[in-house]
Amino acid sequence: MIEERTLKKLEYFEILNKISQYTTSTTAKNKVSNLRPESALEKSQSLLDETEEAVNFLNFGVSPDFALDSTEDIAAKAKIRSTLSLRELLVVMRTLRTSRLLISTLNTPLPVAAHILPDMANGLYANRAVEEEIDFCVLNEDELNDKASDALFSIRQKIKKTNAEIREKLTSFSRSSTISKYLQDDIVTLRNDRYVIPVKQEYKSNVQGIVHDQSSTGSTLYIEPIAIVNLNNQLRELLLKEREEIERILSEFTDKISVFAQFLVANSEIIAYLDGVFAKARYCIELNATRPKLNDRGILEIKRGRHPLIDKKSVVPIDLRLGGDFDMIVITGPNTGGKTVSLKTTGLFCLMAMSGIFLPAAHETIVSVFENIFCDIGDEQSIEQSLSTFSSHIKNISHIAQSLNRNSLVLLDEVGAGTDPAEGAALALAIAEYILDSGAKSVLTTHYGRLKEFSLTTPKVASASMEFDTSTLSPTYRLVLGIPGSSNALDIAGRLGLCQKIVDNARGKLSSEKVTFENVLRNADTLRREYKAQLDEINSLKASIQEEYAKAADQTRILKEERERLLSGSQIEAKRIVSNAKAEAEELLDKLKKMVRAAALEEKSLFEARSVIKKLDDKKYDVTAEEPDIITGARIKPEKLKIGECVFVKKMNTSGIVSGFGKNGKIEIKINKMTVFTDADDLYECVDLSDKPKPKVSQGVKTHIRAAAPAREIILLGQTVDEAIANVDKFLDDAVLSGLSEVRVVHGSGTGALRKGLHKYFATHPAIDSFRLGKYGEGESGVTIVTLK
Repeated sequence: MIEERTLKKLEYFEILNKISQYTTSTTAKNKVSNLRPESALEKSQSLLDETEEAVNFLNFGVSPDFALDSTEDIAAKAKIRSTLSLRELLVVMRTLRTSRLLISTLNTPLPVAAHILPDMANGLYANRAVEEEIDFCVLNEDELNDKASDALFSIRQKIKKTNAEIREKLTSFSRSSTISKYLQDDIVTLRNDRYVIPVKQEYKSNVQGIVHDQSSTGSTLYIEPIAIVNLNNQLRELLLKEREEIERILSEFTDKISVFAQFLVANSEIIAYLDGVFAKARYCIELNATRPKLNDRGILEIKRGRHPLIDKKSVVPIDLRLGGDFDMIVITGPNTGGKTVSLKTTGLFCLMAMSGIFLPAAHETIVSVFENIFCDIGDEQSIEQSLSTFSSHIKNISHIAQSLNRNSLVLLDEVGAGTDPAEGAALALAIAEYILDSGAKSVLTTHYGRLKEFSLTTPKVASASMEFDTSTLSPTYRLVLGIPGSSNALDIAGRLGLCQKIVDNARGKLSSEKVTFENVLRNADTLRREYKAQLDEINSLKASIQEEYAKAADQTRILKEERERLLSGSQIEAKRIVSNAKAEAEELLDKLKKMVRAAALEEKSLFEARSVIKKLDDKKYDVTAEEPDIITGARIKPEKLKIGECVFVKKMNTSGIVSGFGKNGKIEIKINKMTVFTDADDLYECVDLSDKPKPKVSQGVKTHIRAAAPAREIILLGQTVDEAIANVDKFLDDAVLSGLSEVRVVHGSGTGALRKGLHKYFATHPAIDSFRLGKYGEGESGVTIVTLK
């Protein structure tokens, strides 16, 4: 188990406190506060699996309710059949309801697999019959429904009737001219569950009845007139019967609950645990955190890791590798440069991952589980124990040295500081060698030159530095692996206003070896930053080229699939037309036969009709066997091509406008809103079909031409989101009016921006029932299939 002191130093409890704010119940809050990192890889992976499922539920709009009250005392009472109160029955009802709803909610099908949390929810005990019975019978913590039982309903009806009779008699009595003058006030009230009237003290002998109470001053007596004593007695008996019936109902509920009382406590534990899991998930979503890859081999690869407790706007991401080629990292650099933050981020990331908490870092970040994590960070001075800062550090390091093993992570801040520099450097070097020999993974920060040299000359040790901008004389807080850093103490001192004469004097007192070493480090860092800037520019250009290539390849693939689909569709349509025509001809032939039998037609006409059918059969065969040649213009010579000229692109089976001339003889063609490059020998003249002679139509046969079929597809390649939405809006209106149930929207893959924009628009369109990406052969991620209502 990780030591509490380490958890405190690495601010782990601050993370738990933030997570607990997302919980619903006190029980769940306590569970989160008691969460501790798991050293076993399988257990840590399981915790991350739980969090991932919860994140998926929340991202898909499934947000469970974890309303929960403590049930431990209630279950204990129910087990021994000690009658439960109305309040306790309501707690049982709410627990059963929350359990039932959780079972339903966490079994909601998701586009991604989920089984851990649904299995937990399925372990909850639900009893809808008892839940609904309590909900019906118990109105609130003080009142039972009149219809909780027939007997209770009857008793309460009698109570209402008796109450009314008593009030009527008392009102009549108190308003009579003989009595009203003796009363303190014209009211009817209750004392000891009996109706009384307020009589002035001096007239008590004038009103016959039973005295039940008097005012605080003694000037008023509350008397029950003799005339209503019997009615009050009846009311009293009815109230006792009501109490007995309520007690019977509560006892009956208690007996039912006693059967499953033990499950109530288990339900509360499961609900509180699930509440904690979803609290972690909500915190991870807020952090924009990602799931890390886990191992138990001490390998860490943090990519753009952000300390979760530093404001997002000011935190500088770090990149750090450990456990592969080297077991120790020695970080050097200026004070206030971010060394301690890098140290804490490394340790805290491991603790969070081991607790099932995602990390605010880039995807593919790798962290390891450790048997133990030790740290010595910050000022450990203790007045109570009379320990100096140095003594306290040595005490901590002594404990670490005795406890560490190859499955440990050690984090030491300013190792060997707080004493004579020469002795401190020697001690720091010895400590570093001891940790390295143990096989433990470690990250150390230092200002000592000897440790810098150690990191450069020792196998399995890597040097790192906090970047320092020499132009502004200020730290950038970026961690750079592979190069030790200069402390830059004299530069910082001058920047902070120290007299330049003092700074120059100090610089003159440095040894020539020290000056040379620091200058080498500065020059190396300057070259590194220059090369990094060049590399970043190259990588950016490479990424742009790859993106453009992917777009072009994607568009080519979609157009090819579209061409094949259209050709296939045209053949099917042609077959359908011929088939319909043949059916009509068969019908005509049948009529002709009847006419021949009636001697109304010559035999020659019958042969002619059969010839028509034969020709239709031949035509049907041709459609099946051959792909129609739709290129009718002549090939264009490259030297005759002009910008703005209409051309037919054979490979794409469509026409476009010449918009430019590219390299290597490529011709730039504008097709709708898409620009493509093709070879000149693929271009043909555009042919105006309206100039071609129209085929003759037989006068003896009527030809029925159907209206053009509604468009089932729209191509939006190369359009902006706004342009695409405007076009697809009209397209969907036409599709709905035409009665289509499904349409295809071709948007391409590319960066995904167009697809995301369209999907956001589809999600709110009133005519859309659902939508999905295309499957294999449908265009995959470049096409969306939309189902209309």
